[in-house]
Amino acid sequence: MPMLSELALTAGLLHDLGKYKVEFQQYLHGYLKKGDPRTYHKQAGAAKAASVNNMPLGFAIFGHHGGMPDSAELKAVVKEELNQAYSSTIWTSASVDSSDIRGLLVPAFPIRNVTAHKFQADLFTRILFSCLVDADWSDTARHERVIVNREPPEPDPIPLDPANRLKRVLDHIAGKAAVCAEGNVKRIRAGVLEACLDAADLPPGLFALTVPTGGGKTLAALAFAIKHAAKHDLRRVIYVAPYTSILEQNIGVFRDALGVGKDAADLFEHYSLAEPPGDDDGDETKRESAARRAENWDAPVVVTTNVQFFESLFSNKPGRCRKLHNIARSVVILDECQTLPPDLVAPTCGMLKQLATDLGTTIVLCTATQPAFDHDSLRDDERLAARPIIPKELDLFADLKRVHVTWPKRNDAPLEWSAVAATMRAEPSALCVVNTKKAARAIYDELKKSDTAGVFHLSTGMCPQHRREKLEQIKQMLTVGEPCYLVSTQLIEAGVDVDFPFLMRELAPLESVIQAAGRCNREGKQKGYGRVVVFRSAAAVQEPKKYFPPDRWYRAGRDKVEQIIAANGDGPQIDDPIAIQDYFHRLYQSGDLDGHDIQDMRQKFQFRSVAEAYRLIADLTQPVVVSNWESHREEVESYITELKTRPRKSLFRRLARFQVNLFPHQLLTSAHLVAIGPSDVLVWTGKYDAEAGIVDEMADAFIV
Repeated sequence: MPMLSELALTAGLLHDLGKYKVEFQQYLHGYLKKGDPRTYHKQAGAAKAASVNNMPLGFAIFGHHGGMPDSAELKAVVKEELNQAYSSTIWTSASVDSSDIRGLLVPAFPIRNVTAHKFQADLFTRILFSCLVDADWSDTARHERVIVNREPPEPDPIPLDPANRLKRVLDHIAGKAAVCAEGNVKRIRAGVLEACLDAADLPPGLFALTVPTGGGKTLAALAFAIKHAAKHDLRRVIYVAPYTSILEQNIGVFRDALGVGKDAADLFEHYSLAEPPGDDDGDETKRESAARRAENWDAPVVVTTNVQFFESLFSNKPGRCRKLHNIARSVVILDECQTLPPDLVAPTCGMLKQLATDLGTTIVLCTATQPAFDHDSLRDDERLAARPIIPKELDLFADLKRVHVTWPKRNDAPLEWSAVAATMRAEPSALCVVNTKKAARAIYDELKKSDTAGVFHLSTGMCPQHRREKLEQIKQMLTVGEPCYLVSTQLIEAGVDVDFPFLMRELAPLESVIQAAGRCNREGKQKGYGRVVVFRSAAAVQEPKKYFPPDRWYRAGRDKVEQIIAANGDGPQIDDPIAIQDYFHRLYQSGDLDGHDIQDMRQKFQFRSVAEAYRLIADLTQPVVVSNWESHREEVESYITELKTRPRKSLFRRLARFQVNLFPHQLLTSAHLVAIGPSDVLVWTGKYDAEAGIVDEMADAFIV
């Protein structure tokens, strides 16, 4: 980015210019209290920047306390500041006091035609803001640590050192291949790895890594990222996934491959259930380092969620934006990228394209079901032309075909829950995935009526610890060949590693059906193909409001599948990349890919409004801690008690394992069952079923 360093230096000199105000000096001497509006100081530097028409500099300075505003708000504040002649008076005082200020010539904005390059100006402003916030906060922390507390400086960030890390990763992959008993899988994974290592030599930019289940995608993507970083002098690897279940599964894979321990700073975990190093053992250095990495991502390998990554790119807040400059010249692996909400596709693809073209970042779109990010309805500056890493001649989908899908015919009668349960019972073991918690509970009850052995239920009505324990039981039963019948909502599709011989999937968007199919014959142990049966449910036909998620795009995806069935007499082929692309093209044609007008707001420099509009998770659920789960009652009570006397991040994260998210209408109708605990933690005091979690009082709740 041209002139970024010069403007960053200018921002550093100007951001606290307002501290020369008489009122701020009175605050320093104790005559005015902290928080008094008269002591606010960010306006002066912003006004000085605006006086030479450098609005990006003005946004960055104004935003370093509280966040970057919309354009109209900044212009109003700057106009008032200039009208009161504060900035000129303050500038005179500062010039007398500081030779740096006295000799400073505030540069004009380097993008001359801002009107024609508004997205470029928007991203420039965000990166400048990020640099200013990181430098300001780092300098403050250094002062507190070294000058005030007289402690040694915090250690420098660990470099990526890609050459050495690549050797470790490749040695690890070779070790796993040596013990792989299935020759065909070993051959396929070797081909995927070779393709990734070959593609790593290509120039930075946009790549697509399309590999079906079982192809060794995760480790091959890591090898690509590290070799690519070594080849092109990139600074870090950032792995992004949509669900914590995928992160928890892959973090261990990454640590083993990289040869780093749980508390090593080489890999930083930034998601809600990650334990911050040093939080419990009193190690202040570890705690401060972890806090810094969470804000600025200066670790060589970062593992994080879609929410954390994408919402930070569109945020206006200092804490979230501090990390943005460290995304530049990185390798970003976007796992399961098809989960991006369609109404955010346009702004997200536009931003990803800018990361590649303006910041030298390499983006890897990593999935078995590549979405249509090159859709015709996207503008040129939003359409992604990703280079495929896997050559067509590998034909991975044919080689890794694990299941055969039976779709419902156009005139097939929908199934009652009792018929679904009967079909499951006819198999040695079976998994059924449905669209709502109410449906999952209904089929579970049908199975229990007949005294079927080995019946399980999974939904978001159960807390994460409960689901984890049930999954361990399920995996053990499947391993030893005991009958096992699991009914689950879509959460089982989110990277959960189970392997059933038979799967039933309630009709849903194609990407959901494909994800569910990945839980059937996952390891290829069945003779022939695993069987997947997609069905329409009678309840969803009769009462769609109760038995189908309200999300408009989820309904649109289901409808597109129905249209394909009606047109072809059969459903789409889940192992055909062309059929998958055709589905996504149909889906994206059915609605606005910028459903919140974010691109328009970006062009108008409405930073606050963009941040409010860009939300990956639209619901406003509230977590409640389950206190009446009998098997963990004492553990939860001990955490809540400890929270009263010693609240800390690690304690909140431990409680997160026992949380269930409730919607506002659920909290309203069950207010008498929710208590406010220490640190304003909400505690669920109602019934918690040992098999299904919160169910009786929440019977009509939908999964999102």
